[in-house]
Amino acid sequence: MSYEYERDDEEEKKKESLTPPSMPPPSQAPPPSQPPPFTPPPSMPPPPQPPAPSYEPTPQPTYEPTPAPISAPAQTVSVGPSQQEYDSVLSQLQDKDSTVNQLQSKINEVNSQFSTLNAQLIEKDNHISRLTNQVQSLQSSLEGYQQQVTQLIDEKAQLQAHIPGLQQQVQELQQHNSMLQQQIGPLQTQISKLQEEITYKERRIEELKEPKAVMPSSLAQGITSQDTPGYGTTPSYSTSTPSAAPSPAMQSGTGRRICPNCGASGFAVKEIEDKSRIISYIPKPIYAKKQVCTKCGFEF
Repeated sequence: MSYEYERDDEEEKKKESLTPPSMPPPSQAPPPSQPPPFTPPPSMPPPPQPPAPSYEPTPQPTYEPTPAPISAPAQTVSVGPSQQEYDSVLSQLQDKDSTVNQLQSKINEVNSQFSTLNAQLIEKDNHISRLTNQVQSLQSSLEGYQQQVTQLIDEKAQLQAHIPGLQQQVQELQQHNSMLQQQIGPLQTQISKLQEEITYKERRIEELKEPKAVMPSSLAQGITSQDTPGYGTTPSYSTSTPSAAPSPAMQSGTGRRICPNCGASGFAVKEIEDKSRIISYIPKPIYAKKQVCTKCGFEF
C-alpha cells in the first residue's frame, strides 16, 4: 500500500513540474495560427504487483526497497508558439507592414501623379477645344473674306467695262467745254458792252431826274387846249432830248411802231410815260411818252 501512495505522489509532482511557461503578451495580435494537434499521453500498463506476503506467526520481515518502475518520460503538451517563433513572426509582420506602408506611399504618389496628369490632360483637351473653335472661326472668316474678294473682283471687272464709255463721255464733255470756252469770249464782250450801256443809261437817268423849269403859262395853256378832248391822247410834240438812239421808223399808212435797234414790231414795242420829261403841271403833271422794245429793252 505504501508503494502505491509513493507512486501517486511522484506522478502529482511530475504534473506540477509540467506547468506551461509564462510568456509576455504580444504587442500586436499575431496572425491566427492553427494549433498543433493534441496527442494524448501514451497509456502505460500498471506495474506488476508483487504477491501479497503471507502472514505467519513469525517476526515481520524487513522489505528491501524496490526501485520504482522505470516509466517513459511524460511528453510536454505544447500550449502555444515559442518566444523565438513569436519574435520571428513579429519581425516578419513588421517587415510586411513596412513593405505595405512603402507600397501604400508609392500608390499614393502614383495616384497624385495620376491626378496631376489627368488635370493636365483635361486642360490640354480644353485648350484643344478652344483652338478647334478658333480654327473654325478663322475658317468661316476666311470664307467670308474670299467671298468679299470675289465680289470685289466682279465689281472691278464691271467698273473696268464702264471705263471706255466714261472715257468717251469725258472726251465729249471736254469737246463741249472747249466749245463753251469759245462762246465765252463773245459773250464776255457782249456783257462788257451791255455793262457800258447800263452805266450810260443810269447816268442818263440821274441827269433826267433833276427838276426841270416850269413852262411858261401861255405854252401850258396851248398844250391844255390841245389836250382838252382827252388826257390819254398823245401830245403832238415833245421836248427834244439828246439821245444817241435813232428815230423810230414808222410804216407808211399804218402807223405801226418798229424798234430801230432789233427791228421788232407790233406788241413787242410798248408806249409808256417818260417820267423824266414833264410837259405840264396844270391841272396835274403830264409826262411825255416814249417807246420801249420788250425784246431788246431799247427805248426811243
